Amino acid sequence: MSHSEPKIQCSNPRCAAYNELKTGCCSLCSTPMVRRYLWSSKAISSEQEHGLVDHRYLALGDRIFLDTKPYEPPVTPEEVPQEIVVYLQLFPCYPHIPQVYGLLDGKDTWLFDYGTVPNSTIGKLDYPQQLIPKIEHLWASATALQQINWLWQIAKLWKPMSSKSVASALLEPDLIRINGQIVQLLELKPDREHSPSLKDLGNLWSHWVEDAHPSIKNVLKQLAANLKTGRIDHANKAIAILEVVASHCRQAKQYSYQVYALSDSGPSRANNEDAAYPMHPDHALAPENALAIVCDGVGGHDGGEIASHRTIEYLHNKISKLALGKQRYSSENILARLYKYINESNDLISQQNDSEQRKERQRMGTTLVMTLAQAHEMYLAHVGDSRIYWITPHSCHQVTIDDDLASREVRLGYAVYRDSLQYPSAGALIQAIGMRNSAALHPNLQRYLIDDDCIFLLCTDGLSDLDRVEQQWRAKILPVLEGKQDLASAAQELIALANKQNGHDNVTVALVHCRVKSKPKVPKVAIAWSDVEYILKEPISWSDTNLANSIPPDFAPVEPLQTDTDILQPSIPNQPIGEPIPAKSKPKWLKLLILLLVVSTIVGLIFYYFLQENIESDDERSPAQEKID
Repeated sequence: MSHSEPKIQCSNPRCAAYNELKTGCCSLCSTPMVRRYLWSSKAISSEQEHGLVDHRYLALGDRIFLDTKPYEPPVTPEEVPQEIVVYLQLFPCYPHIPQVYGLLDGKDTWLFDYGTVPNSTIGKLDYPQQLIPKIEHLWASATALQQINWLWQIAKLWKPMSSKSVASALLEPDLIRINGQIVQLLELKPDREHSPSLKDLGNLWSHWVEDAHPSIKNVLKQLAANLKTGRIDHANKAIAILEVVASHCRQAKQYSYQVYALSDSGPSRANNEDAAYPMHPDHALAPENALAIVCDGVGGHDGGEIASHRTIEYLHNKISKLALGKQRYSSENILARLYKYINESNDLISQQNDSEQRKERQRMGTTLVMTLAQAHEMYLAHVGDSRIYWITPHSCHQVTIDDDLASREVRLGYAVYRDSLQYPSAGALIQAIGMRNSAALHPNLQRYLIDDDCIFLLCTDGLSDLDRVEQQWRAKILPVLEGKQDLASAAQELIALANKQNGHDNVTVALVHCRVKSKPKVPKVAIAWSDVEYILKEPISWSDTNLANSIPPDFAPVEPLQTDTDILQPSIPNQPIGEPIPAKSKPKWLKLLILLLVVSTIVGLIFYYFLQENIESDDERSPAQEKID
């Protein structure tokens, strides 16, 4: 442990200069500093506080650390312990579930990452003792819609966390934190003595009822009571009730959306394979619904450009016919239609590939990110490694998980994310639109409730590479939320930034500005339990929890296509969406070594046997073909 005055590394990997801790921008390259504040699974000794642990982690408390060398790979073991594997398998639930960062002090103390946490531009934590504020500290001052939104997110986490036997974390108020508009769990807690039930959840919520907003106090009291008695015995019932209550709450709010998209070929590309919607200012304003799409074509200039434009054209045509502004669709209906439309757009491109006899490297395809607003709900869809970020006045969260090899290794429990990024071909895609028929495609769909002003940024990797969004969101996007800049100029600045600081690819951005205002002179009417009780009598409906943050099928890392973005081809059957992925007990290299030793031993024994006994080989046995991930 060093006692010298610590410094922090520049967040620009091309610079990596060391700066004073309170520096807002790098003194050498002027890049805004990115600070990674981490939480440890165990408390450190008091003499280690306010010093450097492992010569890199600055202890700000007994469990809060700042990584002063964010571009050096953290220490990780060769084999991930089972208590950490569950974090990896729940990686699709990020940012609700923290991301495993690495080991502290080379022992059994783990560090967890939450993306951005509330702090100032010079790195002063807004909550120095908590890192992220506890839900109980914010609950009493929250609006009705915020309270409903938080409970809704907790209820949606119940099923995936129960399946991994860690639902106990949802019953610990100290572990439930609020970061922007997102519920985040500080850490997971194994279910030990007994498996928690919804009765336990109702018991916790009943303690929050007294400080609930007056307009929802009675309905939350009845909801908690019905959970405690077991009348509500399925999480989907609680989710459905909370959604109806949210719809009532939003009647007192006025929602409006502004969308602006921009695309550029970049300084190093002759053509632009990216595409976006909307690209015309006439489509910039929408009262309560809005559509934004960004695609990054793959397959070369004679294919990627076609795939990205055709995908956007097809999706826009289909979604515009839904007439969301005139009709009210259920969330299940919208999600099912989006899923269907994305698969249809995939088959449209795939069939063109087949008809033109495009094989492997010649096949065209595209990534996809899309947001669709419906009043207070935001629907997200993505395929590939283009990204969506959710930006509030105090947070910037990446809310999509790349469909690449690195993320796949995490979901399968093989490696922590920052370690998997060091793998060869870590950025190779495992799925993209148009490369295969829709039976092999699993679009990732999510849905969020919007309870306050925010911005969604959709972008291709021409911008997101090298953490440019994490570096620049305060300077380039936050001014829009503060009313100091318009959406068009922000998009133009992001394009210019990507071309200057990355410059290796086409770059496309779409900004969706969500505005939420209270309607004037709307009478405050309390929501009655009778307004939602009918849901208990209805059968459990199809739920988007099976599609939200869905896990793509398992793809073996065979030789990738050498396109602008590598696509890994599948070699084992597809897994259904939401099916648990088994943990791997051994690292890939060790499993491969063991298999090679076994095979070589068998071959040697057979050869020796035939030499010694001089027996003719009538044996038709062939070695079993084992799949190696």
